[in-house]
Amino acid sequence: MPSSCRHLLLCLVLLGFVLRGQQVTPTPADSLFQFAATQLSQGKYQEAEESFRKLADLEPTVSRGILGIAEVWIAQKKGDDALRFLQEESGKHPDRPDLHFAIGNLALRSAKYDLALTEFQLVLDRFDRNSKAAAEIYLRMSDAYRLKGDLDFAATVLQQAQTLQPDNLVVLNTLAGTLYVAGQKEGAADQYRKILELDPKSGAALNNLAYMLADTDPTLALAYAHRARQLFPNEPQIADTLGWVYFKLKRADEAISLFREVVQKEPRQATYRYHLAAALELKGDHVEARKESEAALKSNPSKDDEEKINELLRNLRR
Repeated sequence: MPSSCRHLLLCLVLLGFVLRGQQVTPTPADSLFQFAATQLSQGKYQEAEESFRKLADLEPTVSRGILGIAEVWIAQKKGDDALRFLQEESGKHPDRPDLHFAIGNLALRSAKYDLALTEFQLVLDRFDRNSKAAAEIYLRMSDAYRLKGDLDFAATVLQQAQTLQPDNLVVLNTLAGTLYVAGQKEGAADQYRKILELDPKSGAALNNLAYMLADTDPTLALAYAHRARQLFPNEPQIADTLGWVYFKLKRADEAISLFREVVQKEPRQATYRYHLAAALELKGDHVEARKESEAALKSNPSKDDEEKINELLRNLRR
């Protein structure tokens, strides 16, 4: 059940595997399920709903027909109706954690984070807190806390998931990113190192660790950045990170070359233009640095980047 799981039917299947620990032998109901899912994918909403209702009648103790009906309504942009329907069905079948999971997943998609957390907690209460299944629910809860803006709680539940699944790369990557955004850079760096122990070719871990170390240990950062560049030579973000490390090492020409490469590929990316401007300023090319800074300001920079760009422009006007 990866963090990116958003489709109710897919999530149901994955949750079912977690609950049962094995796949189910195909049955006529499975064929009907596949038929209904195909109708849904083809936009045949009325037919799909009818098929899912038949499936729900055929499997009174299984919830995938119910979830299919909800997914038909969601596809027609009737998310609130789908949510109410699932809540009504859950009230009729309070012993089905997959319905609570589906409500939580839909609430998460609808930015109703408190409801999502309540429903995921109800699912979690049905599991052994030391099981792998519990780790999967913690991962979903972390999404709700993170999107709600509560990064500390997001990190806390992710750490609980990590304790249960220490080799789960999805958990590790999500935890590292959450810690970084929360300002806990040392903790994030530790998680990226753990990822590299499990997957030495993780471009994201190599790149992010290099960027984080650029200020404190640029020599070590350079090693990580070079490795990432070797593995992913056409990835602009990795080229930008390598350029930033060169910038921190005062190697302006090498930084400028890489920044020009990424700006050419993604000219509307404000961060890349700001980095190029900073490297040009380091070299002493103030005219070009001002030009790139002004272009960066016109490229919809983040608030943090906008502050940095304006500071660079003030320095260039002195």
